[in-house]
Amino acid sequence: MRLSSTSRFNLFIFLILALLAGYAGCGGRDLAGDTKSFFQRLFGPKTPRTAFRKELVKNGSIGDQDLELWDKAYDIAKSTPLSVETPHRELISLDNNLLYSAQAMRLTIPVGRRLRIRAQDAGTPLFGELFSLVKGSAGKRPIAYWPADGREIVYEPDQLPEEELLLVVQTPPWRFSRYELEITTEPVLLFPVEGKDESAIQSFWGASRDGGRRSHEGNDIFAPKGTRLLAMTDGEITRVNNGGLGGKTVWLYDPERDLRYYYAHLDEQLVGRGQLVTRGDVVGTVGNTGNARTTPPHLHFGVYAGSATDPYPFLRRADPPPPRPQYNLKGPAAEMTVPRSGNHYLRLTPGREGAKIRQLDNGEPVIALGVSERFYRVKTGRGEIGYVNFD
Repeated sequence: MRLSSTSRFNLFIFLILALLAGYAGCGGRDLAGDTKSFFQRLFGPKTPRTAFRKELVKNGSIGDQDLELWDKAYDIAKSTPLSVETPHRELISLDNNLLYSAQAMRLTIPVGRRLRIRAQDAGTPLFGELFSLVKGSAGKRPIAYWPADGREIVYEPDQLPEEELLLVVQTPPWRFSRYELEITTEPVLLFPVEGKDESAIQSFWGASRDGGRRSHEGNDIFAPKGTRLLAMTDGEITRVNNGGLGGKTVWLYDPERDLRYYYAHLDEQLVGRGQLVTRGDVVGTVGNTGNARTTPPHLHFGVYAGSATDPYPFLRRADPPPPRPQYNLKGPAAEMTVPRSGNHYLRLTPGREGAKIRQLDNGEPVIALGVSERFYRVKTGRGEIGYVNFD
């Protein structure tokens, strides 16, 4: 039976609503609160770059050939990113060659960290888009972008244990451009032991326990007995127990992230089951109950999403400011020559341990597009892009 156009439209709407209801139902999410996110993930957001491109075409401000080159640069950058680690700072300096207009970086950010991407010193419009490289798929979905009047992306990964991300930055299709990128992370939660930080951790995830019969599923944070323990975020106390390996324990449920935080070996438990707490509330004090009775007082802290996951990313302090570039670029997209002595490798990452793309020929000409600490971002005559150090 052939459906009318009205019936087909109604069927389409029904299927969308069914998908949305199923999406919201997973993990007990709020339907209304996730509607915008769902449709963005399904159809993709209209980014400032997309809107800018539409205006270019509408106003006839760019020729077909230049538009094709600009789009090509964007597609090439997305498919051939370099890799960086946080903290990262990079100065980019480009001329009006449209094929240089887009640069891309791949990042791996663990759950428990908040990613900040900032651009500075950009005297022209600048488009920054962040994609998640969906595990098990070659597809890429936009998840965040710089607003038209801003130069910062703040994003918290939601794929355990870590999320593969792709940052694409592109300049307009007709101008010289110079800008500096700064990429850092910080913990999303409050540190659970008052007055302490990661330097107080003395036993880490995966350490051997009971002669190798089990591994340590948490971090041990040492502090004097009676030191106050804090709720790391808003949530609900779901369990307050006494007994077993953990001794006196408290479980805090985080509804925003659908995670559970485990506080063990407490001296005092100062909350009750079902109690709602806010970030910074006192939930107990440091002790050495349970199987810690022969060790100095400490908090065993764990993170659970069904099974245990490494809590260290939640506890590690904010990244320090990334190092400044050690070299000055001679100009936008400046021509350089590989030194005529020594071995110089084009790498995927700006570090001496970075994966090698190939060894550059001595005397080979390259185009310098940027610099990160002691590594240049260059493009070779073969069209390769990578990092190289000439020290």
